[in-house]
Amino acid sequence: MNSSLKKFALYSFLLIASIVFFSCGEKSNVLTEDDKNLSYEVLDKVMHEEEQWVKVHAAEYKLQVGDPEGVYETFLEQLDKFGELPPYRIGIWRVLAKSALTKQERQQYIDKILAVFNDPQATDRIHAAETLAKLGVPVSTLAKATTEEILNGEKGSLWVYTLWASMQGEENDNNPLLEALISGIPEEIPRLQAAYALKMEGEISEESWKKLASLALDEPDNSIAKVHLLTAAYYWTGTENQYSAPYKAIEAQILALQHSEKKGDRMALAMAISHKGDWKHQPLLLGMLRNDAPIKNEVNEQDAAANADVMATAAFALLHMEQTTHQLSTFDWVIVLVYMLGMMLIGYIFSKKNKNEKDFLLGGGKMNPVAVGLSLFATLLSSLSYLSYPGEMIKYGPVIFSGVLAFPLIYYIVGWFLIPRFMKLKVTSAYEILEINLGVSIRLLATFLFLSLRFLWMGTIIFITVNTAIISIFGFEDSTSNILWISIILIGVTIIYTTMGGLKAVVFTDVIQSCVLLGGAFLTLVLISIYFGSATSWIPTHWLDHWGEYKWGIDARERLSIGNALLMTVIWYVASSGSDQMSIQRFLATENIQTARKTFAVSLITSFVAQFLLGLVGLAVLAYFLDNPQFLSAGESVATHADILFPKFILVGLPIGISGLVAAGILAAAMSSLSSGLSATSSVISEDLFKRFSRKAKPKKVNQLKRIRILSLFVGIFTLALSLLISRVEGNLYDVVVKVVNLFVSPLFVLFFMALFIPFATARGVLIGGLISIAVAIAVAFFKFMGIEVLFITPASLFSGIVAGVVFSYIDHKFLGNQETMQKRSEKIIDQSK
Repeated sequence: MNSSLKKFALYSFLLIASIVFFSCGEKSNVLTEDDKNLSYEVLDKVMHEEEQWVKVHAAEYKLQVGDPEGVYETFLEQLDKFGELPPYRIGIWRVLAKSALTKQERQQYIDKILAVFNDPQATDRIHAAETLAKLGVPVSTLAKATTEEILNGEKGSLWVYTLWASMQGEENDNNPLLEALISGIPEEIPRLQAAYALKMEGEISEESWKKLASLALDEPDNSIAKVHLLTAAYYWTGTENQYSAPYKAIEAQILALQHSEKKGDRMALAMAISHKGDWKHQPLLLGMLRNDAPIKNEVNEQDAAANADVMATAAFALLHMEQTTHQLSTFDWVIVLVYMLGMMLIGYIFSKKNKNEKDFLLGGGKMNPVAVGLSLFATLLSSLSYLSYPGEMIKYGPVIFSGVLAFPLIYYIVGWFLIPRFMKLKVTSAYEILEINLGVSIRLLATFLFLSLRFLWMGTIIFITVNTAIISIFGFEDSTSNILWISIILIGVTIIYTTMGGLKAVVFTDVIQSCVLLGGAFLTLVLISIYFGSATSWIPTHWLDHWGEYKWGIDARERLSIGNALLMTVIWYVASSGSDQMSIQRFLATENIQTARKTFAVSLITSFVAQFLLGLVGLAVLAYFLDNPQFLSAGESVATHADILFPKFILVGLPIGISGLVAAGILAAAMSSLSSGLSATSSVISEDLFKRFSRKAKPKKVNQLKRIRILSLFVGIFTLALSLLISRVEGNLYDVVVKVVNLFVSPLFVLFFMALFIPFATARGVLIGGLISIAVAIAVAFFKFMGIEVLFITPASLFSGIVAGVVFSYIDHKFLGNQETMQKRSEKIIDQSK
């Protein structure tokens, strides 16, 4: 067995062992059909047979798990019988508002509840305030005077629920409920209610959690508020505190509630387990569901209503966990494993065909343009786009996708202005062009920008792929150790097939991964179309409210408009194609200008198809979760958690086997981009740094090839370390991508634009233009310079850099007499073209 084959066998063994370790370490979350049917039967029975608030709870549970059958009709009957009976009338209106068939009917019941809330004489104002909060009604707007009057008064039950309701529709840096608890609410019942409300209102910071945990543990054992303080702290424990002493103490006290004779304690326990999605406590919930240890009253008889409430809560907890905590099956794991082994096998095969440095870096210079075009597409798309495009469509609508209308213009600019100039200069690194035209200093600046951009890009790919997709799809615990190990496996497999096979392996695997990526998106559309009964029924017939208003013109202070989308698309594609080593490397890998244009055309066509498909995927997934809100975890909505809905659909919406295939598609997108980044950065470091500053004799070609492979390994390790730091960047997925990944795209292209198109460009003028472009990009991205939106980083930094470069080059050439650089540049271009 030769050395390469031994390495392949060793890497394969390590990969299999790692995946088996992770997959076998997870708990099963399968709820048997009998237990599932029993849960639905219990909810239905309790709703029909029990009275008043127990009936309300069961009906709301049915709605939350996507089983609305009978709810609306049952509560219309309750409305006829008890429609004027306080406080039960509030519960009736709440259920009818949740199950209403139209927006108008829902508003009708909300108006009834608001009327009670505004009535100082109503005996059920507290219930009204609580219900308005649960329905998400913004009382600060709809009942402003009443809300202000109550919040300026005594901190009682009405004050707590009004505070909770006032938070709806508002963005708060700090949680007012938590602040109220920490500052002190004197009475036990309002303190209990504040803790209960806190469980419904999103995550809290680590520092705030420590205060809440301390508050819960310090609460006297005989306090009725203690249970909800404990469960609130349990709900919002972050991964960094899951092994802390306070958390373990809180968990122990919560689990002890299973022996309590109070129904509220047992219900709180069931809801806490459901929220955590902790399947190791499934037997405990099943015991509650079957009423194995019934609650008894003062005369030692079973309390039927209390037990029914607990049984219904346990039924909801089990069904909710089953719907929101899915994991890949064994068959899915096998598909992912086979896929990753296949990628390494391809690297091994192509490693036997690389004879020299040109084979490794440029694939011999005669690669198939269609294959190279698909590779360029896969490189530029990346897992960032695969995950963010559907999320962007879900949250903001189709405005961003109008940028594809500019593709013909992009093809003309790149194909007829950039590609011919690159192909005339037979170079290995794109940045040799800058040295020919402007000298070593500009080439080194470009090298620094490119390496910074690509390291940040690859680090972001690892961070977002692991944290947004892999953790949720593969069902791993969201812990630092798991994130680190998964990141190591992801970058490790990529390093293996990239360092073994070079550009040929990268291009070949990119073609496969492009097909998997597009196939996964298309399959999602097919399955959702089957679910809704047609291929068009999930497409919105109107502009959705949460998308906001769409605009046509160009405005740097607007997040997005049609004009902004077109401008940003043109600039991003032109700048990336005209300055990025990964793009230029693909052009140089073809035989001539015509094949290079064909390569770029293929990449644009596949990009158009991919963006169109992923935009439709966003609409389809949006429709699916609007129709199945029970699959959303507590605190999640289609607007606030748009980025995770596509990964979530892979688990809840796709059949066994197909989930693994699409999960492999996301891995494919990440690995495709990482492999190209490793290859391109290694090439630039070798050509622009090692060869330039090495004073030793020229090494043999075989040693050069070995050096580049070692470089790819170290680049991968550095990228892995960087991915752990990117987690500190603030903002949602799209903001992180724009701030980190696109930061140096325009500054880098400024250098190439000046070198290729400005005859009087000088090194000093271009250097000033490049630095100004960098400064503007950073100022816009992190300081919102002049109110410019973050998505306008590329246009703002490009235009400022070009203007500054042209002005300072003209001054340098015209008034400072810098003639020598232009003359030498012209001579070198002529010599290089011969």
